Amino acid sequence: MRKIANWIQLGICFVSMGASAFADDPKQPQKETQRRFDLVVREDIFAGFGGDSAALDRGESECEKALKEDSKNAEAMVWLGAVQMFKAGGLFGKNKPAEAFPLWTKGLKNMDDAVKLEPDNVGVRIPRASVLLPSARNAPAVMGAPLLKTVLKDFEYIYKKQAEHLDELGTHSRGELRMGLADTYRLLGKLEESKEQLEAIAKELPDTEYATEAKEWLAAAPTAKLSHNCKGCHSN
Repeated sequence: MRKIANWIQLGICFVSMGASAFADDPKQPQKETQRRFDLVVREDIFAGFGGDSAALDRGESECEKALKEDSKNAEAMVWLGAVQMFKAGGLFGKNKPAEAFPLWTKGLKNMDDAVKLEPDNVGVRIPRASVLLPSARNAPAVMGAPLLKTVLKDFEYIYKKQAEHLDELGTHSRGELRMGLADTYRLLGKLEESKEQLEAIAKELPDTEYATEAKEWLAAAPTAKLSHNCKGCHSN
């Protein structure tokens, strides 16, 4: 259970992708007032993920404040869920499962409720997938399998929404989306689907870090332990 303490730490860069990678896409049907809620909380929450408990509490308070003003603020809800899951991971690491499981369950529920409220909002879908992917990778199978299915639903939903204009996305957005899919497919044993995404990266994003990584994954054995880390997301 000690690995659980690191689950959300591993997702910091992935969440940054979800918060901002698609923010410049005019085709997204997001609410203007909520489009960049992440800008209100992400610096504190990221600092909190890095060990600053006071910053984490500030970020959590901002989410709770936003939800008091609007109980259906989906972006505040999904970020609050991320904080709760992170705190639950810390409790698991301290061998306090009785305290951790209720908080973990509450965090998952907040994320799921956020997606139910705004299923078309990239600022909700991707953060949930981004937190759950590293969690699922390191979780016991009984907990990780359902998380992976949720991650795949989110990534595939966004992929389908973007399908007609993938070529309009920047290198970072397209690379992260395709690598997220490739990573998730691989973890689920869907190697052909993973290969399809990796080959697309190599073809569409030549001479990039994504292409280099994709080629390495394509050459790796099916049983190799691989994981993707977000590239350059903190530059936004």
